[in-house]
Amino acid sequence: MNTNIGRFLAAAASLTTLAVGASASPAAAADEGKTGRVLVVVANFADRAHPDAAAMRTDAVDKYFGAGESLSTYFSETSRGRFTFGPAAKEKVLGPLTLKEKAGCGGNGQLRMVREDVEAQVAAKGLVRGKDWDYLSIVLPHISCYWSGMGSVGGRYTWLNTGDNKVSETTIRHEFGHNIGFGHQIRYQCKDGNLVDCNDRAAVEGRSPMGGNGAAGLSANQLIRMGWLETAEHQRATGSGTFSIKALYGSQKGTRALEIPMGNQQSLLLEYRRPSGHLDKNLDGVYAYRVTDGRYHTAVPIGLTTTARNAGITELRDDASKVTVQITGKTADAATVAVGLDGKAPAAGAAPSTAVAPEEAADKTAPMEVTDPTVPTGPADVDESGTDGSHENQEQGAAAPGAAGTSEAAASGKAGKAPGLAGQNLASTGSDGTTLTLTALGGGALLIGGAFVATRRARSRRGATQAN
Repeated sequence: MNTNIGRFLAAAASLTTLAVGASASPAAAADEGKTGRVLVVVANFADRAHPDAAAMRTDAVDKYFGAGESLSTYFSETSRGRFTFGPAAKEKVLGPLTLKEKAGCGGNGQLRMVREDVEAQVAAKGLVRGKDWDYLSIVLPHISCYWSGMGSVGGRYTWLNTGDNKVSETTIRHEFGHNIGFGHQIRYQCKDGNLVDCNDRAAVEGRSPMGGNGAAGLSANQLIRMGWLETAEHQRATGSGTFSIKALYGSQKGTRALEIPMGNQQSLLLEYRRPSGHLDKNLDGVYAYRVTDGRYHTAVPIGLTTTARNAGITELRDDASKVTVQITGKTADAATVAVGLDGKAPAAGAAPSTAVAPEEAADKTAPMEVTDPTVPTGPADVDESGTDGSHENQEQGAAAPGAAGTSEAAASGKAGKAPGLAGQNLASTGSDGTTLTLTALGGGALLIGGAFVATRRARSRRGATQAN
């Protein structure tokens, strides 16, 4: 389809990452009750320590594994019991360990050296990667850097930049979202719902932690990528009709993700989001994503120029593919959507569709991202958009619970320099705890993603940051 959005998505698909043979199937990896064992380590730099290590450990235990809104409860709730993160050590949080490295923002491979230092120290305590733990999360003292979190895409490592003996729950969720294979959600805005009149926006989307919204669950495309929707819950429209979409995290049985074919290997994916339990507290509406070639993990959120950032769509149309979508009703349990295909008006009550099995939905050809220690160092260009989190790309054999790495396009925005990320294959995002700005970094053939950054710091350091 010769549209602006189609061209953007084609460009996104052209960005490649270093790949390992075949990627793991998320459906196979998302077994019932599977737990990713996280080794959380509080670490002091050689020249900078946590002001109160005991308080830091207490906060980390709560934010990672507590009974409230922790990393553990979040993924248990979003996966509906299929997967969660749990402690790898009986102490739940280790440390403080003292590093050989001095405080810094990650230049010259510093984060890699920090990780290797911590791994060596925990190995000396008898905790071996793969045997005793799957993920390593390093809680560092506050450093005045542009990032508040780093995480390997489709990998096993996260680094947290803390403050006031606390770590941000939103940052943790975002970084572990990178670990399971997700990049940043950067939305496309379409004028008056016309899919041939869309512009990319370097701004936080807010439909998941990968879009800067820590209160949101994962979006439908992400659940599909992980194999966390049942076959009957993901339906593909086969004709014009009126469809009922159940709330993504509601209790009602039925369709939770409706996919609409657009032609040219494009489709629209619709979800209905509203508050449920701890999730989606500030979402209430039907949301759309553009999927290219079945790559659900890189689906692009669609918004309207006439609505607020977190508002849902009211109607969409694409004249080239003769598709129309109109939201005709909403209740607490479901939204009603009228879909027209091939220029045919939807009939009331008709809902022709076919179920999409998780194995069919999973993209088994997506490349896994790899940490390559031989990547040359040098300054990386940075485009600022919106989301949070960051990452050092995955090593071969990383024990991610599902999805392969992501091939997301760098968001358009004002160019600047990201100090200290050269050769690290990192992605960064900005956060002051509530407002997040994404930094997508591009370098060579590697996708470089992002970490949380205090917006005020990003503005003062670079002056190129775009607000959400």
